Amino acid sequence: MKHYRNKKFKFIFLAWLCIFGLVLVTNAQITLLGDNAPHANVNDGDFEAVRGYWRQSKQSPCWTTKNVEGLGEYGMGLHNGTMFSNNDLGIAESILLNTNPDYQNPKVGDVMKWSFGADLEYISNGTISLSLVFGRHERIVADRVELIGSDKVVEHFSGTYTLNEEDVKGGLPFVRATFYSEDEIKVFLHYVNLSVVDENMAGPEITAEVQNEGIQLSWNDKMADENSQFYVYRQSGEKEAYIKLVETFGKTFLDTTLMNGVEYTYVVTRFNQEESGASNKVNIVKKDKVAPAAPTNLIAEEYESEIKVSWTESTDRDVQSYSVFRGDAKGNNLQEIAHNITNNSYLDFTPTKDIYNTYVVFAKDYSGNLSLPSENMKAKVKMVSGASFSDLILPMPIHKKLTSNTWGAEGVVPRDVDNGIEDSEWSYWGGRPVYDKDGKYHMCVTRWPANATKGHWEWPRSTIAHAVADEPDGPYKVKDDIAYNFEDGLGHNPDVILLNDGTYMLYSLINWEATLFTSNSMSGPWKRLGIIKVDENTKLEDPNLFYRFYRNLSGVHMHDGRFLFVTKGGAMMMSEGKDPLGPYKVMTSPLQGNSVIPEKYRNSNFEDPVLWKDEVQYHMIINAFWDYRAIYLRSPDGIHWKFNPGTAYTPNNTSYEDGTQTRWCKLERPHVLTDEYGRATHLSLAVIDVLKADDLARDNHSSKNIILPLVLHKRIQMLNKEMVSSNTKKIKIRILSEDGFDAQKDVDIASLCFGASEEVDFGRGCKAVRTKKKGKDLIVEFDGVGNGISDDNFACKLLGKTKKGELIIGFSKLVAE
Repeated sequence: MKHYRNKKFKFIFLAWLCIFGLVLVTNAQITLLGDNAPHANVNDGDFEAVRGYWRQSKQSPCWTTKNVEGLGEYGMGLHNGTMFSNNDLGIAESILLNTNPDYQNPKVGDVMKWSFGADLEYISNGTISLSLVFGRHERIVADRVELIGSDKVVEHFSGTYTLNEEDVKGGLPFVRATFYSEDEIKVFLHYVNLSVVDENMAGPEITAEVQNEGIQLSWNDKMADENSQFYVYRQSGEKEAYIKLVETFGKTFLDTTLMNGVEYTYVVTRFNQEESGASNKVNIVKKDKVAPAAPTNLIAEEYESEIKVSWTESTDRDVQSYSVFRGDAKGNNLQEIAHNITNNSYLDFTPTKDIYNTYVVFAKDYSGNLSLPSENMKAKVKMVSGASFSDLILPMPIHKKLTSNTWGAEGVVPRDVDNGIEDSEWSYWGGRPVYDKDGKYHMCVTRWPANATKGHWEWPRSTIAHAVADEPDGPYKVKDDIAYNFEDGLGHNPDVILLNDGTYMLYSLINWEATLFTSNSMSGPWKRLGIIKVDENTKLEDPNLFYRFYRNLSGVHMHDGRFLFVTKGGAMMMSEGKDPLGPYKVMTSPLQGNSVIPEKYRNSNFEDPVLWKDEVQYHMIINAFWDYRAIYLRSPDGIHWKFNPGTAYTPNNTSYEDGTQTRWCKLERPHVLTDEYGRATHLSLAVIDVLKADDLARDNHSSKNIILPLVLHKRIQMLNKEMVSSNTKKIKIRILSEDGFDAQKDVDIASLCFGASEEVDFGRGCKAVRTKKKGKDLIVEFDGVGNGISDDNFACKLLGKTKKGELIIGFSKLVAE
């Protein structure tokens, strides 16, 4: 019998099965629904026919669902191999279970075995019932069984039901599962099994034990005779099909073809003229303590800002995955940058520029043994430091000390709890720091109770708090529990827009509406202006995604008084006039798939943008959350954008001045603190220590905001009175001195490169030929040869070093103003 692994084919086959009343079983079993080991599942009792994904509610060809009371946002149906409901009351019903030709005439006294597995998303009063329905008669076999939420452990229930005369008159049954939920918390049904007990079909009883050579199976069978043959089947994963290993007349079998470290499930059937039902299942794993051979032959492909590392796989067949470590040019300070890699290559998006990076690779087998490291391999990217935004991220200063006496997974302790904002009572998620006229740093920040019922997914009920700090990187302490007096402070993903007159505008997503407030001070009071209006008569966005016009917005006040916002997906929209409420006209398409972005970065799912402008250009960072990284773009007008090479940040970019590295699971909701000239001085990020779905109520996980210092762009003035082009012979700029930077004393002149970013990012471009002091500033004249300026450039870029080796970066206009 064939085993159907292809999901698309399986769906078509099951749909055909449900319609025409056929069943994929041998005639030796009386399985009506669900587990029919070692053969295919019957009537989609394992909910694998259609695999919906996050925020979907796909429907099975063998089940119907009914939202009865309290319709949840995502309805009821299938995702990830489970049936779910987040309604107050939801019902799922199987097809009529008349598809097994060996059981068409129920009899009084027949015993049906039922079982099911269920789970509850979060700790709540969610329950589930299971019924057998014979005609008009419902027999509840499990009545509102209580489930344990927030543990992600499937709970199993089983029992038997004996048919009576009324049942028999009703005919063959169908199964009804009734889901009771509260507060739109998902109740999960993982599987349902129903079969008819027939002792004449009983299979063998088996045991298993680990031996040096493999796994030894033994069985007894009181129904066997001298002509009985036995079929041994093995399953290598919960959702995998069983494979037949052997047909034998004996009652033992030694499996020597297994993979050490993999847990297998075995069943045995008896065959005379027909196949019996399956034996009991045994789950067993044979582990070893022998480390696998190390990978060999590391090679590198060196790209502009990435390095692809490839290797020859370990010679051991039980290798499960590989881990990649990266260190400095001498091979010191090796840090893991990737793990659980199942192929033989890895594209490193974050190598250190200007040096050779050292790579080693380890193999790990299914038993958990780690190989010796491969021989190391060194590689260097083509770009120089300062080409990517992530090159500007500096180590975080330590306020007092790093501590492990706080919440968090292993990768985020020890850490500085005084950086950004965190405490044990609240989960924080995104806020823009702003320096106000009182000399303090302020942040309107999202938060919700850390022990809230839904863990991280409590965020739709988040509120916006007002926090204050004396230093830009914290510690921020909540001054006002709610930042504004509207809807009890409800809101999410706030962004502060700095207005041209020195006052402030606050965006907040309230009840899924883009709401604006204004205030003369970050301390409030905030006056509600209303809800943003967008002209949705556009073909630049998928109509099904128009909600992105209102969510996760970031904006700037333009010089002409209009307002520019970037949407959740990275599209730009501009107000038609000076009213911040709009209406707004959509100016560009979103960034996913946009040809502005190189192919290797293009096709992620982008969200969480931050927008700001300085004296020279507009800037945007947007999070590519599928890929756990962000990208950075620049623009002359906020409409036409230029991709900046490399990443804006990744989880590898958080470290402290003493060298301690933290690795947060996800970095999202970027914001920047800007100075009086609009330059980004610090990067604020929402961080979480585990996957969002794993941050549950009353656990040791949470989220916070961290704040990372940045290399500050130098202020540069173009002195050429004619537009710089590729034909320009001489270029003069003025590098301005400021607190902490003396342009006349600190600059290493020989290190300077100037011109188009496409040249400067590779260490090319113009070289300085002479300098001149001007007041406190420094005038530098460059030979214009090789400046690389083309029609694609709207700014010149400066890269170099100070005499202490610190990065110098800056941009200028193409012509003096």
